[in-house]
Amino acid sequence: MVSAQHGICPAYGNALLTANSPPSPPPSPKRRRLQRAFTRAGQGLNAGVSRTAAALQRRWHALSPLSRQFSGNLLIAMLVLLALHLFQSHPLLARQQSAGLDWLMRITANTGTAEHATPYLLIDLDTPSWQALGEPLLTPADTLAQVLSRLIDSQARQVVVDFDFSRRSLRDLAPLAAVLARWQATEHAPPLTLMRTVSPPRGAAHYGMPRDTVLDDLFRDLPAGGNAVTWAAPFFALDADHRVRHWRLVEIICQGGRTALLPSVQLVSLARQQSQLAALHTQLAAWPGAACDAARQPALPTLVLGAQTLHLADDKLSERILYTLPAAPDDGWFRHDHLGQQSPFLIRIPLQSLLGDTAPLGDHLARARTVVIGASHVESGDLHVTPLGEMPGPLILINAMHSLERFGQARPPAWWQTLLVTTLLVLVLSACLVYLPPMMANVLPLLVVVAIIVPLSMLWFRAGVWLDFALPLVAVTLFRWVSRVRHLQKQHRLKSSRSASTLAK
Repeated sequence: MVSAQHGICPAYGNALLTANSPPSPPPSPKRRRLQRAFTRAGQGLNAGVSRTAAALQRRWHALSPLSRQFSGNLLIAMLVLLALHLFQSHPLLARQQSAGLDWLMRITANTGTAEHATPYLLIDLDTPSWQALGEPLLTPADTLAQVLSRLIDSQARQVVVDFDFSRRSLRDLAPLAAVLARWQATEHAPPLTLMRTVSPPRGAAHYGMPRDTVLDDLFRDLPAGGNAVTWAAPFFALDADHRVRHWRLVEIICQGGRTALLPSVQLVSLARQQSQLAALHTQLAAWPGAACDAARQPALPTLVLGAQTLHLADDKLSERILYTLPAAPDDGWFRHDHLGQQSPFLIRIPLQSLLGDTAPLGDHLARARTVVIGASHVESGDLHVTPLGEMPGPLILINAMHSLERFGQARPPAWWQTLLVTTLLVLVLSACLVYLPPMMANVLPLLVVVAIIVPLSMLWFRAGVWLDFALPLVAVTLFRWVSRVRHLQKQHRLKSSRSASTLAK
């Protein structure tokens, strides 16, 4: 536009400028020497690269077929492992890892456990028991009092009461308070865990406040260790597909204007099994906290409970519940050596069956077991979807306690273990591709991945890291399939061109 306004054609103007400009001066001798040096260096570099490539190619072809297959396959597998490490937090990989763990739990559910694991008794307020009580809106306190009175002398390992008492009056809970006072006065009574719920955040605070109950005064002055009554949080995380897969070992609460940590039921249970309940409370109390409306909170601590170390600020994998006890197996729960006899690892009895009798529960039911009292009736509001199907809240608590006791926090294997296992599997796969007929070499590796490698790696590590072993082998297999197809296409084109040449002659 500027050129048009001045009435000069752009092309003509450029030509005029070129014609009137002085000729460029010849390059100086120093510049010519630099140009020649750079040219020689480039030529030498190209020659060196060519010689190196030719030498590597000669050495490559001098290798045995197995060595060539193994080297190429291992390079592909290592690249896949590197990609998995770099993108391990990608939602796609996270979903595949979650699906792999769900599949593992379904195929290994109800298949036995370690001999030293704690067995369980679930006293269930199921639908028939709830209907027999007249379908009450809240579980009657005298009903719970009758059940707890039969557990005082039961020699249970611990008792967990999975009911919320925060919105109930002292008059309503008077029968229960009387039994709990007796519980407190009995030296050999089992340790007791009650539920502490948390209100939603208020105002500018980011965390809710623990709800008080009329029972607090009964246990306010008790020491934190031994057989003391302990309050715990019964909360779990809900995934995007509305399944309960992850626990929350601690709950951040707002107390007195500052944040504090409330332990979960499974964390209290583990501390009691390790005789570390006082140590747990001490370590949680040492967390500095911050203002309830602070944008950032201090990092969560690492807890040491006897032989177990728990990293509260770890990743999502360490928060996975490894479910082993389904809701209602057809043949009952697996049997376990308990007090010298084979008995179900989990016994579930309806609450109604314990009413009308005051005798302590028999040894075969409660002794040396963790007893959980909860509700699963249709209007309990405590039914949730898990990887093993729909499950009542008390049974989720049992699975969480058992998972933390038996497996601890899920952990991926060490990097050297992943490299070693992957290298061995790639070597086997390469041998299959070299020494087996083409059809078997294409099919067998995939069958090995599906039928052997995936379940064995998942059962070995129990941490959902099966992708680290399966995906590299699948990538190698697919790459070899594509290479073989391209080789066959190339051979077909050569045959076609030779046939065309013969016909032309």
